[in-house]
Order: sequence, then structure tokens, then C-alpha cells
Amino acid sequence: MIPRSSVFRAVMAVLLGAAAVFATMAGPVEAQRIPSMGDGAIEDFLRHVIRPPRYENVRLSPSGRYLLMVEKPLHNGGDDTILVYDLDGEGGSAGRRVSVGNRRIDWVEWANDDRFLIAISARNVRVTLRRERGRYQLVASQSRVLTIDRDSLQRVSVLFDGEGENFWNPNRSPITDFLPDDPDHILMPSYERRNYNLYRVNIETGSAERIERGNDATVAWFSANGEAVMRVDSSRRGEHMRFHARTGRNGRWRRVNTVSTLDLFDARANFEWAGPSDRPGEIYVRARPDGAEFFGIYRYDLAEDVFLEPVALRDDYDIDYALIDDDTGAYYGYSYAGVRRHFVFADPAFAAGYADIRAHFPEDVIVEPVSVGGGRMVLYTSGATQPGVYYMHDAGSGVTDELVAVNSELVADSLQPMQAITYAARDGTEISGFLTEPRTGSVSTTPLIVMPHGGPEARDEQGFDPVVQYLAAQGYTVFQPNYRGSSGFGRTFAEVGYRQWGRLMQDDISDGVAWLAETGRADPGQVCIVGFSYGGYAALMGAILTPELYQCAFAGAPVADVEAFLEFKEDAGDEVHDYWVELLGHPRRDRDFIRETSPVRLADRMQRPLYLFHGAADQIVPVEQSRAMAGVLEEAGADFVYEEVPNLTHHWGQGQDFIITMRNLAEFLDDAMDGRIDSFDPTEEKDE
Repeated sequence: MIPRSSVFRAVMAVLLGAAAVFATMAGPVEAQRIPSMGDGAIEDFLRHVIRPPRYENVRLSPSGRYLLMVEKPLHNGGDDTILVYDLDGEGGSAGRRVSVGNRRIDWVEWANDDRFLIAISARNVRVTLRRERGRYQLVASQSRVLTIDRDSLQRVSVLFDGEGENFWNPNRSPITDFLPDDPDHILMPSYERRNYNLYRVNIETGSAERIERGNDATVAWFSANGEAVMRVDSSRRGEHMRFHARTGRNGRWRRVNTVSTLDLFDARANFEWAGPSDRPGEIYVRARPDGAEFFGIYRYDLAEDVFLEPVALRDDYDIDYALIDDDTGAYYGYSYAGVRRHFVFADPAFAAGYADIRAHFPEDVIVEPVSVGGGRMVLYTSGATQPGVYYMHDAGSGVTDELVAVNSELVADSLQPMQAITYAARDGTEISGFLTEPRTGSVSTTPLIVMPHGGPEARDEQGFDPVVQYLAAQGYTVFQPNYRGSSGFGRTFAEVGYRQWGRLMQDDISDGVAWLAETGRADPGQVCIVGFSYGGYAALMGAILTPELYQCAFAGAPVADVEAFLEFKEDAGDEVHDYWVELLGHPRRDRDFIRETSPVRLADRMQRPLYLFHGAADQIVPVEQSRAMAGVLEEAGADFVYEEVPNLTHHWGQGQDFIITMRNLAEFLDDAMDGRIDSFDPTEEKDE
């Protein structure tokens, strides 16, 4: 996503002149599982496929002459580095380097053509979610923002120098406004004691003047035309986000909207800031008002607290975000995910310019404009068979050159395409999903991995997925269904999954497995279900309810005790708890209904080998869920192994931990695909 949406004014000029000239730019075999490479090669492939991007934060200066990017080290122990290029100077292809030593570079941005800002923090910082004074807060180690001179590459100032403030916001750059008409200043929030205020900061001296006072509940500031127009506060228990706007003749802040946070991570609110407007007293919001089927982009009247006319709506998919100029409030378009990520421009001429560039890339590659300056534009391309490549488009010459690949060690032809598929559920509803086949293709003897996504109000879309690619390299076909209850397809499709955990949602997954077997694209005798979070729950229920479909199951960080999970959500506040009650059922009135699809109540029906996996530091689905499941499985005499990873939060792992998890998963599948665990032990020492 574009971090500074004001680039879209320049994007339009580039797209209008886009006449793209690019300077750079097997048959199926009947068999069982056939890895696409030998053991040594597949180990190298694993290390390469899980590697995070080598390059990121590629940014053009406002004039388009200078380019910044962050280079990450190839190996642990290396330093993050900033590369600076003069694209019009002699030797512009050779970047100059700025090292920050044993610090992590969080982001870089141009303040103007002569100065850029970098945020640095301690390496290997652990970010935690803690509840303090009744409110959830993300806590990380202190980071600092530095101003760097582009010519000398020397530090000019440290913003808020000496105040020891913590700049941390997981959703957007901490810079509220770059003030293009005032190149020596920016608007930036910071904590003063416990209050999150907004400051006008001099990037040359680092000094700051408070211009808006927040409070200990303030979490974000938004601006238009250099003035603060919206403040967002969290409720005392963290269950709501309260939007305040400066309205009326006295210019005081007034609450204009309140939305549920849904425990910060569990679902998307029906009202979100999208950008400033070119009309006084209005803003753009991404919203789904009462009665609306899909998320769209709307104008919103701050004084009257009402939605105005919709600016963009679709009748097939939710719109994810708007393309809006932060400086002028001009609306340029939006982005949504269909089979893959799309960008839609409002002006026909702009749309034609983007289409001209887009046509030179394969259909399954996403082409995202990420930075614009002068007549140049940086594009980021990615897809299932491409982990990411940055390109530079020059509107004057019409040439698009490759800048850098984010993972040059990963050979594109070792990756497999992600095919979009649809199938009919048992009630006739069309369900979409994706199929990634091994190099030998999918035939009636190909083993199948079923991978339902987490959420469950989330979705899969076409793109690079290291877990899927690793499993395909091991010789498996990977199936990812967007079952009912998934997000992105409108309100009805998501809400029809409410109170259908282990029921309709599970049936949609099962029907996809049956369809693949019936159409000869998988071996019905070699199917394993692999899931994480809600996907882990679906893996448990798949093995319990439909053992005839699966030979084994992997459940990562699953919800296993639905009653206990609802109790856990009570601590997040009434609004959050009410959402989960609507999703799952009432813990008292619907107790029997809930227990019917709660895995801990059904352990005696587990007939298939299970690999249960959980991080001990998980704060989204607490580790007690898997501990309880392991206890009842042990009592039932089930064939299972349980691995609990110290200090791991709600994910597969990072770095070497991720590699070990993938090795363990591959070993488990190889051992258990015959319907029993013979020798698999995840606690065995693994080679580095």
C-alpha cells in the first residue's frame, strides 16, 4: 500500500504519458508425491522461499531525481543499510550507502529533495500487546527519527531530541503531514508524559511545537491542508475507537463517530479514515453503512455526522482502500482484491495509462504504484511465482526498467502458479478458491493438502505464499478455499458463516475436497488438512467430523475450546465479546449448540493422526487452548504429537524457527499420510 497517498497527483501525470517500453522484463506425470527437487536442493529452496524481502521502502524524492531504498542483511548479524541514488547524476546507477550500525531501520521517507527521514530502533525488539489501565496497547522498544542530509549523508538532527519518546504505530507512518508548502517542518505525533499530542516539528533542528493536545486515550491524528481535522481515541476498555472532528464556529473537538475495535485484530470496523477531502468540512471514509452489502468509499460530513454520496462502490467485492491526494484531497481511485489485487482509477485517461503499463506484465502479476516523483514512478510487482520486483517507469522516455528483486536467490521457475478455481457447495452456492499444483501437475494419484485460511473473516487471494510454495515443491497439490464466512465478498457472504463454525463453513471445505477428488485432481486416499488459527480449528474439526476425507491433520494455534475462547474474549470488553457471541453463540443460552462443534468435547472421535502446534506467547488464541486439547486427546488415546514453542506468538515462526517448523510439517506429512504416526518427533534436534 502506498505510504504517502499524496503521490497520486504525480501518478496521474505519469500514467497519462505511459507508453511502456520495457528495457528488462511441463506435462503432467501420473505418480504419487514427487518432490520437484532433491533433498539438498529442497533445503536451499526452503531457506530462500521463507527469506524476508532484501529490499524495501523504495522511495522517490519529490522531484523524482533521487531514490532511497532500505537493504536488509542476507544473514543474521548484518546491518540494515540505506541506499541513495542520484538518477540524473554521473554514476547514478551506483548507490551511496548509509549504515546505522546495530540498529533496525523501520522506515525511510523524503522530507524534501535535500533531506530524508529515517526511523531506527533496537534490533530483535519484541512487540507485545499489553493491557494497561484498562486499555490494550502495543509496546515496543524506543525508536528515534533522524533527519539526514542527502549530499553529505550526515545526520542533521534527531527529532524530539532528548525527550525519550516512543514512536510506534503498527498501521501507518508516524508522520501525519509532510507539509509540502513548508519544507522545513512536518506534523508528527508524540507522547508527552502519557498524552499522545500532535506537533509541528522542525526537521533541521529537531525542535517541536505542540499544536494539538491529545490525551492518554489518543491513538491517531489525521490532517488536511496542514491542519488537524480528526483525532481518534480508544475507549477505556479498548473496545471502541472514537472519532473526533473539529466542527462548529468555536472550533472545538466533537465526537462524530464511534466504531468497535473488535479487539484490534479480529475484524475490520465499518468506518475507517480513507483520506482528506477537497471540500471543506468533509473527509473520505471507507465504510459499510447500515444496509450496505459491500464496503465502499464515501464522502462524510463532519459537522452533521452523516454519510454523503458514495464515491466508489462495487457489486462483487469489498473495496479495501482509496487512492487520495493527502495535500489536495483529490480522489483518484481505489484498490480491491478479486482473484488478485486490482487498482481502479476514476479518470479514463489515467486508467488507460495504467492499463498500458499493466499490459506488459503477466496477468497473474500484481502491479502496484508505490512511489512517484517528477515524471518517474516506482512500481512493485509480485505474484505467486514472483516474490517481488521493483521497477522504475519514466514517463518522458516511456521506458520501464527493473530496479531490484527483493529475493534474487529464489529462482522464478522453481515456483508454481496459483490457479483460481470455483466449485459448487452441496446447496449449490459457488465457492471460490485456489489450487497450487506441484511441478508434475495434479492427477488422480497426487496427494492433496487442504489449507483453510485463518480469520475466519479474512480471505485468500492470488499472491506469493512461502508455505504453499514449499508444500508444492514437496510434491503436494495445495487447496485454499474461500469458504462462506470469508471477508471481501460482501456482508451476506461473511455473515452467513456466523454460528456456522464446524457446520456450513466446514461443509464448504469438505465439498471442495470431494470436488477435487471427483475431477481427478487429487488422490482421495492421500489428503491432509493443514491450518493455522481458525484454519487450525477447521483442521481439528475436519479430522473429527469427516475422517473419511483425511489421512492426517496439522492444527496450528487453533481454537479448541469454544466456551473458554468466549470467556477469554470477555476481557476484551463488551463490544468485542458481543461480536464473538454473534459469531459463535451465547455461552449460556447456546451452550449445547457450542459444545457440538467444540473440539475439546469431541476428542474421543479423533481417528486421524494429528500434529498440534502452538506458541507459548500467543495473545490472540491463548496457548491454553492447545494445552486443553492435548490433555483430552491424551485421555482418549489419540494418535497425536503436541509441540509448544517458547516465546512464539500467533504465527508460524521467523527465521530459523520458521525453517524448523516447515521441516517438521514436511516430516509429519511424509510420515502420517498413511493414516498413522510411525516415527515423527518434532522435538528431535534439527540441523542449523
